[in-house]
Order: sequence, then structure tokens, then C-alpha cells
Amino acid sequence: MVEAFIVSGAIGTDTPTALRVKDKLNMNKQLIGKVGELIASKYLTEKGYTIVCKNWTCQWGEIDLIAEKENILTFVEVKYRTNLANGHPSQAITYYKKKSLQRSINMFLAKNYITKPWRVDVLCVNKLGKSLRVDYYEYVSLH
Repeated sequence: MVEAFIVSGAIGTDTPTALRVKDKLNMNKQLIGKVGELIASKYLTEKGYTIVCKNWTCQWGEIDLIAEKENILTFVEVKYRTNLANGHPSQAITYYKKKSLQRSINMFLAKNYITKPWRVDVLCVNKLGKSLRVDYYEYVSLH
């Protein structure tokens, strides 16, 4: 269930009401993100990937999914949208997100002494009414 909030009048950003609204909106974003990652995990598993890690974090950011298939490690950025009002999910991957992802990947590889081949993929999930559309982009450049 999605809650709608109506805020009337002038409310500062640090009032208890505004903070509760922000907390609820952030919680909804996190929940939507988790749903997208579950859909992505299922999609990748059905395509023969093994999920190695979910939501790996370091000082530079987070890697949504790390999967492996045919001895190639795949770092997967997942974008999920419940509508296209803000554009296609892939448009949310900014220069800064790419930079953060590259640094996070480098950290993961170094911390785990990984020398095998790897790549970056992007998996976009669009909720279109009651159906889902998955767009999967392989070998995405971070430059």
C-alpha cells in the first residue's frame, strides 16, 4: 500500500511533520528499490547467473548486485520505476553515479583479490500498469 501525504501551509524542513513526511518518502523509495532488486535477482537467476552479493557497500557507494556467469563477474546497477514521468530508468545513471560505481567496483575487486574478467550491466525495470518490462544492458561503459 502506498500512502499519500498532503502537506498544507508553510512547514519548515526541520519541523516534526516535515521530517515524518521525509522519512516515509525515503522508506517508500527504499522499498521500491528493494522490489526492483528482487525482480532483477530473479531475472538474472533465470538467465543462468549466480548471485554472488547484494547491496555491497563501501565508502564510495553501493553496488546493487554482483552476479557471475561463465566465470565472468558482472556488476549490475538496478533501476526501477513505477512510472515513466521522470524518464526511462536508465536516464537516472548520471556521470556521478558512474564515477561512484567505478570506485566501488575497484574497491570490491581489490578487497577480494579478484583478477577474473568482469563487466558492468544495467538492468532497468518499468512497472507498466500491472505488468513489468525488463530492459537489460550488457557491457555498459562507465566513461
